[in-house]
Amino acid sequence: PQQQTDSFKSAQRWRKKTKQLATLGPASSSFEMIEKLFLAGADVFRLNFSHGEHAQKKELLDIIRQVEAKYDHPIAILGDLQGPKLRVGTFANPDGEMLQAGQMFRFDLDQTPGTNQRVLLPHPEIIEASEVGHVLLIDDGKVKVEVTGTGPGYLDCTVVVPGKIKDKKGV
Repeated sequence: PQQQTDSFKSAQRWRKKTKQLATLGPASSSFEMIEKLFLAGADVFRLNFSHGEHAQKKELLDIIRQVEAKYDHPIAILGDLQGPKLRVGTFANPDGEMLQAGQMFRFDLDQTPGTNQRVLLPHPEIIEASEVGHVLLIDDGKVKVEVTGTGPGYLDCTVVVPGKIKDKKGV
């Protein structure tokens, strides 16, 4: 092993000016796979904190540091943190509601579980800033609505792109 790491340290790859990034996931979370990615040229490992538990990310961090120690070469880690995401409230129907093209739908500040006609949007700043003609994308754009009316604590919208809206989906 010492001979392997010595020749490894003098390899051409350490003189390159660019960095290769590898995103770790379920298929690439073992010591063997992370080591294989490192030996194939990965200089930076990305940990996506939008998925998985923090304890799992700690395990990956520990494995990366073990590979780093084995080869006596620093490895960068990129923690990808999701920005703030605005989400709707919950629905009375646990399966969510199907919104049809052309139907009216209201976002409001009412804590009551949502229906096919309305749902809580617990972000008064969004309601206040929205104007007639603005477009809201729900669930990463799967559902699209256009604001057709506003009032104190609510937005009335027309469904432009139909689809299912469920608990805690992003807006």
